[in-house]
Amino acid sequence: MIRGAKSNKKRIFVGDFETTVYKGQENTEVWAAASVEIGTEDVKIFHSIEEMYHYYVSLKCSVIVYFHNLKFDGAFWLYYIMSVLHYKQALTEDSDGTEYIDFEKDRLMKNKTFKYLISDMGQWYSITIKINGHTIQLRDSLKLLPFSVKQIGKGFKTKHQKLEMEYTGFRYAGCNITDEEKRYIANDVLVVKEALELMFNEGHDKLTIGACCLSEYKKMYYGEYERMFPNLYDIEIDGRQHGVNNAGDWIRKSYRGGWCYLVKGKEGQIKENGFTADVNSLYPSMMPSESGNYYPIGKPTFWTGNYIPEEAKEKERFYFVRIRTRFYIKPGRLPFVQIKRSSLYRGTESLETSDYYSAKDGKYYKTVRIGDMIIDTRQELTLTMMDYKLLLEQYDLEDFEIVDGCYFYAMQGIFDNYINVYKKKKIEAETGAQRTIAKLFLNNLYGKMASSQNLSFKYAVELEDTTTGFITVPEYKKQPGYIACGTAITSYARNFTIRAAQANYYGADKPGFVYADTDSIHCDMSPDKVKGIVTDDKAFCCWKLESYWDKAIFTRQKTYIEHVTHEDGKPIEKPYHNIKCAGMPQRCKNLFELSMNGSADPDGYITEAGNHKEWSEDEKYFLFNDDGTLKIRTYDDFKIGLCVPGKLIPHRIPGGILLIETTYEMR
Repeated sequence: MIRGAKSNKKRIFVGDFETTVYKGQENTEVWAAASVEIGTEDVKIFHSIEEMYHYYVSLKCSVIVYFHNLKFDGAFWLYYIMSVLHYKQALTEDSDGTEYIDFEKDRLMKNKTFKYLISDMGQWYSITIKINGHTIQLRDSLKLLPFSVKQIGKGFKTKHQKLEMEYTGFRYAGCNITDEEKRYIANDVLVVKEALELMFNEGHDKLTIGACCLSEYKKMYYGEYERMFPNLYDIEIDGRQHGVNNAGDWIRKSYRGGWCYLVKGKEGQIKENGFTADVNSLYPSMMPSESGNYYPIGKPTFWTGNYIPEEAKEKERFYFVRIRTRFYIKPGRLPFVQIKRSSLYRGTESLETSDYYSAKDGKYYKTVRIGDMIIDTRQELTLTMMDYKLLLEQYDLEDFEIVDGCYFYAMQGIFDNYINVYKKKKIEAETGAQRTIAKLFLNNLYGKMASSQNLSFKYAVELEDTTTGFITVPEYKKQPGYIACGTAITSYARNFTIRAAQANYYGADKPGFVYADTDSIHCDMSPDKVKGIVTDDKAFCCWKLESYWDKAIFTRQKTYIEHVTHEDGKPIEKPYHNIKCAGMPQRCKNLFELSMNGSADPDGYITEAGNHKEWSEDEKYFLFNDDGTLKIRTYDDFKIGLCVPGKLIPHRIPGGILLIETTYEMR
């Protein structure tokens, strides 16, 4: 018996759609759909979304159906519910009968109504339909298993594995479905079903993997969670003194992501004979007591004034500080300060100075005139104590002032029970499934600690052309995470990476540190010269020498190529180009590598399933000259302006979503 299925008292399924893709189409529809119930291998194939819907209705019970990437499949469901079934949205009514945009609870929903959970950022979580007194809840399994179906099959080592199929061609609802097509769509739902069964058997059946992690963590503290981690947004502070009205909003200003930095002067250059080192489980390794890190708990004590209280500096304390200052990078130091949501700076750039750079004359200024306003570039920064100390090490400060701050009682080991359990499971796991689950639970708790109150959502409206549009409804009532720990974890991790990079940085004109992205550093020097880090393939708080490369180019942040010759310290049989480029799909990367290797066959290519496919006209143009010879590209072509065909973008049309092939352009 699947524990998740029993505890929900609902029948649980995995579903999947195949939708029409052909030239010139103006609308789209589901031509094949598959469904399999958890705990069985009885895959049912349907010829339309209507057939699938009426099957679930015929079960005469409430059901949950997981779709892997509900953002795609859900678009077809919303169109069907709104434009074909003409069901009403399950909106709450005032006492006078006036509806307002807030969805009813499941038990209060009327028959032939529906609701959905789509965040303001466009993340789809669920769609719920009420019919005949029962609910059909469509969930996104991608939120629980954040991998592609192919990756799930490999990572969980499922019995079934993803197959390949030709997507394009004229098909329609009710058309003949071949046996090969049936095998393909059946395998997709069976792969996801197997992985969900493994999760459910462990009791992990929340809507998202983050919610599962937090639930497991709370169980380990037997009711102590709320005392240790109170809602900081409920703690009022004087807005006239501190700028905001509650502790949560004040501390959230210190929350920043990973450090991604390419050394100025090393961008676009060919680098030789280097290595890439990755931290073993960066964020999880910062959390247990073996890291030596202390974490805040309980409620904060605030102060106002140009000082840091001595009590805040004690060992078992963790403090945050708000400062105003100008800053200038010290010689030989790496920058890390970013200024978000400002027209004066690029939000992704690690700044060397707070002074404004004018492209007109190539000079820096302490003040900027915008219209009739004079803007002072002195910056206000809210920092964790680690980021504050790092700021003092890396930068010279001018016109410096501490505005205010707060401190917490701090402890080591508050994450030990949780982290050590999953660390042990990961190390000892005999199967791919158990190892993959352990990695999921190691890597997804810290983010939940930093979740905000924001529950703003999308509200669906039917447009004149019958497509579905959305408006954003602001809402702030979600139970937040404990932001003090969330920002502390990311700060410890950021400092860990920056200090490793700094230890191996010798200047823009010398071999050494080149590039970092959150949990990795890339250096154009021999690995036996690396300093300031402890190397170990598995241990927490250590670095693994992931690969050696004989040639590389770093174009910009998250955009580089390394020709890998060694992995795990050993030569590999077939060296390859490791191509990273934010926003570039894997298909485009494969095409670019073929053009570098000069190994493309004019007659087409063989898929992983062993099928022969011809190049599209755009692919042919990219790969071959008019006389059929190969276009050979080099590292020098990996730059701004590079265009590669094969990128798919979603386009909303009547019926749902059509993925249109376009060209990726590096901008």
